[in-house]
Amino acid sequence: MLLTSMASLQCNTVPMVTVFKNIANILITGGDFFFFGNQSENLVLVAFVIMLSGAVAPAWKNISITVMGIFCMTANCVATASYVLHMKFATQHVKLSKFGMVYVNNVLCVAFLLPAAFLMGELDLFLRLPGVHTQEYFLKYIFAGYLGIFLNFASLSCVAATGPTTYAIVGSVKKVPVAFLGYALFDSIISKETWCYIAVSLCGGFLYSYAKVVSSQKNTTQKKEAK
Repeated sequence: MLLTSMASLQCNTVPMVTVFKNIANILITGGDFFFFGNQSENLVLVAFVIMLSGAVAPAWKNISITVMGIFCMTANCVATASYVLHMKFATQHVKLSKFGMVYVNNVLCVAFLLPAAFLMGELDLFLRLPGVHTQEYFLKYIFAGYLGIFLNFASLSCVAATGPTTYAIVGSVKKVPVAFLGYALFDSIISKETWCYIAVSLCGGFLYSYAKVVSSQKNTTQKKEAK
């Protein structure tokens, strides 16, 4: 998932990656229904359409498609959907704590990425560069590593407590605060198209939240009537 994401950014524009990321969310919702029997409400599907249209609108003027770009994005969508759906399966069937799952997940990443870094010469480059052997660099990457661990733990907890569909929706809405933080921290310019995407994404997120509240109230009422 990480490798195809990096490759996608190299072969596609950022707006195109955003569009395909929303398509990956639709795959996750379909997999959630097919593998776990969790059927999404109509309002949830409408929320998906709204967020997808919000991504397509600003990307329409920046369409740049290549065969390799389509291949990388398709691979990333499949890998992302498979990863999220497998997290749900793991939280239900694997006899490990969430911390144990995070630990195994990160150890597996090292097992795959370290040989790849060695074969591509990046490990030798890391050892020779003096700029990466400083205390500042070490502390920053230790901090980034801890954030990565907490991110994995939060992802597992979210999927276990809610489901793959909710995780996918939250993943779409989180782009909104990222855009604001990028504007505030790095003096990035937010175009009209980006403001449009932010507004539409917020509407889709609020609609999804409303749909889940209505569904929860309906299920509570049905349980009370059953008793």
